[in-house]
Amino acid sequence: MKIKNILTGIIATFAVSGVFLLKNNEKTPVQAAKVQTINVAAPNNNRPYTYPKGSGIGGYYGDLLKQIDKDLPQYKFNETTTSQNSVFVGLQSGKYDVAASNWWYSKDRFKTYLHSDSNALDDLRLVTKKGGKTANSLEDISKKKLKLVPISTDDARYSFIETYNQQNKKHKISLEGIGDQSAGDALKEVSNGKYDVAIYPYAAYKPVANKAEGKKLVVSKSIGLENSYFLLNKNSKNKALVKAINNDLKKLKANGYLEKITKKYLYEDTFKLANANKTFNSEAHK
Repeated sequence: MKIKNILTGIIATFAVSGVFLLKNNEKTPVQAAKVQTINVAAPNNNRPYTYPKGSGIGGYYGDLLKQIDKDLPQYKFNETTTSQNSVFVGLQSGKYDVAASNWWYSKDRFKTYLHSDSNALDDLRLVTKKGGKTANSLEDISKKKLKLVPISTDDARYSFIETYNQQNKKHKISLEGIGDQSAGDALKEVSNGKYDVAIYPYAAYKPVANKAEGKKLVVSKSIGLENSYFLLNKNSKNKALVKAINNDLKKLKANGYLEKITKKYLYEDTFKLANANKTFNSEAHK
């Protein structure tokens, strides 16, 4: 009887364990189903902000996305890099949920897409040829009749100059649109004298500065700061996502993570520049 009771107990134990394991096995797919895959796209030629790295995104936004992905277990980010034009086409169609790069504010952009709170600050500079005409402000470009390097029409710098022209009709800058163009190619056109001046964030200029063409250039002091944002396709799923991202960005600013990757990738701590505290997140809720 004792042996029989022992065997009965063992069988009962395995039976209970079997049910427990079965429930665990049944539970795992349910948990997995709750994890939403988020398709994130970034330009493939925008160093040091975004560039291909393995099967994902490298640079400032590569690090930031991986940290946010880690902080938000309810989401899984599927990263890809492509041309800037393709990023926006895919974002508009819903192929991509999130576009990651140093996207600045524009009225049309904020109307067309959902957007996060600020995720970085860009330090704007003017780049001219050594020994050539110089500029230390946007007004200088107009007054000195400098030729500005054409800017991609889907680049935030294009909207930035458009806005300046609307607000400064007496000192308008001649603005020419173009398709995708890397910072290296644009700055080369300044160094060879085809154009007089280019406007870029300091971090986009720095990778070119020590190259042969870059050594022919000079950069101005900061002419201002611009906030950057994640852009998201407008749908109900992404409304919840952007709230989660904003909450995490707030934590990452408070704990110093944004400053850490800024110093790592952007060649300076833009959060320590004049008016940085006042500027950061100042237009996020327009």
